[in-house]
Amino acid sequence: MLLNLNHIDSNSIILDIGANVGDIADLLFKKFNSNIICYEPNISCCKYMINRFKNNPKIKVFNFAVSNFTGTSFLYFHKKAKNIFDYNQRSTLKPQKDGIDINKKISVKCLDIKTILSEHKKIDLIKLDVEGSEYEIMPKIIENKEKVEMVICETHGNPEGKKIPSADGSKLVIKNQVWVNDHKKLINKLKSLNLYENWFYEWY
Repeated sequence: MLLNLNHIDSNSIILDIGANVGDIADLLFKKFNSNIICYEPNISCCKYMINRFKNNPKIKVFNFAVSNFTGTSFLYFHKKAKNIFDYNQRSTLKPQKDGIDINKKISVKCLDIKTILSEHKKIDLIKLDVEGSEYEIMPKIIENKEKVEMVICETHGNPEGKKIPSADGSKLVIKNQVWVNDHKKLINKLKSLNLYENWFYEWY
C-alpha cells in the first residue's frame, strides 16, 4: 500500500508518528521525495534517525511520544528487550500491552496530537504506529479529517488479527485483547463516517 499512494508527491507533508528507526520514512522519501516529519519517543531510535537523515533537510525528527496530552509519561519496553536503549519496535506508553516488562521503562516527553495538527493546513498522510495509543489519538485526527488526506494505522486488539497462547497455554487468544472494545468503537465510528478503507487504512 505504501508504495501505491497516487496522491503523494514531492510537495506532500507526511507525519510518521511512531517512526522507530525511520525505515518507513526512508521508504516513503525514496519513493516520493516528500516532506516527512518523524515523531519517536525512544531516544536511541531518535538519535539513529537524526544521524541517518542528517543530510536530508526534507526529513525532520522529533523526540516525542504523541498522545492526547502534552507532558511526560513512561515508555515501557518489551520483556525481551536487552536493555532500555535497545532499538525496540514494541516500546509503548501502555503498560498493559502484551509482552511488556513494566520494570523496563524510561521517562519521555509527550506531545498532544492537537498541537501537531494545528501546525499544518494540509497533511497528505499520517502513518500511525503507536503501540496502543492510537485509541487516544485517532478521535482527534477524525475531528480534523478535513485537513488530513489519508491515515494508515497499526491497530491493536483487532479480533481478526494475530492470536497468541493464553496464560495457561490451553488455547489461542486475541493479541492485546485489552483493546478489543476500543478497536470495535474506533472501527464502527470510522465506518459510520464512511472513512474506513476510504480515508483510514488499517494495519494489524
